[in-house]
Parts: sequence; structure tokens; C-alpha cells
Amino acid sequence: MAFCKYCGKEIPEGGSCSCPGAIHEEQANRSYDDKKQIFDDQTEEPIEDISGKFTADAAETDDTEISEQDIIVRDALNAAKEAAAGIKVPENGDGPAIRRSVKGPSIDLEEEHNFFKFAAFIAAVLLVFVIIVISVAAGSGYKGTVRKYFNSRTSRHGGKMYYTLTLPNAGIEELKDNEMWREIVEDYNDDMEDRMDEWEKKPVFRKISRVKEMKNSEIKDAEKYFYSAAKACDADIDQEDIEIKKGHTVVYKYKNTEGDNEKTTVYVVRIKGDGWKVMSDQATSFFGFDK
Repeated sequence: MAFCKYCGKEIPEGGSCSCPGAIHEEQANRSYDDKKQIFDDQTEEPIEDISGKFTADAAETDDTEISEQDIIVRDALNAAKEAAAGIKVPENGDGPAIRRSVKGPSIDLEEEHNFFKFAAFIAAVLLVFVIIVISVAAGSGYKGTVRKYFNSRTSRHGGKMYYTLTLPNAGIEELKDNEMWREIVEDYNDDMEDRMDEWEKKPVFRKISRVKEMKNSEIKDAEKYFYSAAKACDADIDQEDIEIKKGHTVVYKYKNTEGDNEKTTVYVVRIKGDGWKVMSDQATSFFGFDK
């Protein structure tokens, strides 16, 4: 008892299955002679005789002596041969992959479709990559630092971000070594939670309204500020270790806890090796040193 390998249907003895996969396989297994014979039966002269005629003509005459009618017949014959062999049947029986004839190399529509799918995928990946790069750039610059600072001042769990932005890295590492880091972060979060319970509305960041580059004298003051902050944390550094590459005076607007519009000014500086930091009055009073 035989069964179709494509659909599993029982096949009678001496018969064949009528499913698409079996039909495609049968078509693919037909020999070239069978296809040629079908074509011969529909023409007045067999394929091989017509081909021989052109072979003989080519041996006796120049290409320029071939009649226009012979050229038309030859082109029709070649087109018929290409059409007979132009169907590609895949082995999995999913159906024929149709090729279209064009001047030049044949184009597999299935391969062309896959190419466009792949190209679309690459384009999507590149778009996502560009968005990520822009987002990272925006979040790592001074504007992103201002927004992070504002969020840390209006969040129940903003202590870690707040002190990360307002303390030099040397001071942070010293606090962690002395097991004080977690304590000050938790104290900050507890204080913010008490404050937020009294707010009518949560403050909302609106926009940065003005940016001005800091003067050299202001940058020197900022270096002294962060050096003092590091020493207040018992960090073992020299004042020369705090080197600020650039700084900005930033004014931003926001809605306060009552929903009214307000604005405030912060100083955002980039410390060599530390990245962007914010000068904070609250940090100044907490550690007991002056700017």
C-alpha cells in the first residue's frame, strides 16, 4: 500500500496522487524529450530539423545572408525552448516559483521578494539605531542632565540620581567605602516622600529657556566647589584632580506644586573623568561647606 509523501493520502496501485505537491513533482520529472515532443507535435517541422537548418545555413552563408523570416523563426524557437525550461519546481512541493523573462539575466521573483524584505529589515534596524544614538546623546548632554536633576528633585526614589549628579565621583566612592552612601540616599528618599505627601500637584518640567556658557572665573569657582564636596566626603584628592572642561548656566521653567509657572537656575559642568554634574544649594548645606 503506497501513500503520498506530500499529503499522506493513500495511492491506488499504479496510480498517482492529485495533490499539488505530487503534480509538481510529476511535472518536474518529465524529461526534456517529452516536452520537446509536445512542441514537435504542434509544429510542422521537428525542433532538431529546424536547428539543423540554421546550422547548415550558418556553414554556407554569412550572418548577413540569413533571411528575416529565418531570424523570426529562430527567435521564436529559442523563446519556446526557454519557456519550456522556465518553470522551477521546489523540492518541498510548496508550489512553483515563477520566473519572468526579461532582456538580460532572469529574475527569480521569490528571491527578489526576499531581497526587499531583507532591505526593509536593514532599514528598520538602522532607523532604530539612529533613534537610540539620538536618545543617548540627548540624555548624556547637559540638557539631559538638567532633566535628570529635575526628576531627582521630584521623585520619591530620586536620592541615588540626585547625589550622583551633585557629588564628584571621588566623593561617591569614598561614601560607598565608608558604607554611608546607602544611608544618605535613603535619608533623601524619606525626606522627599514626606514633602510629596504635602504637595497639591507634582512639579512638571516644561523647558530650558536660557543657556549661557560659564566664564573662566565661574568654572574656577565650580572646581573649588566640587573639590570641597569631595573633601567633605573624606576623599583623598588634590584640588588639581578636579578639572572642569566646560560649564553652562541653565535656566529652566517648570510648574510647581500648586500648578503655577516658575523658573530656576542651575550650573551644569563637565568634570574630566566624571561627566556632567550639577551644582546644588541643597548639597552645599547638607555637607556644610560654602560654594
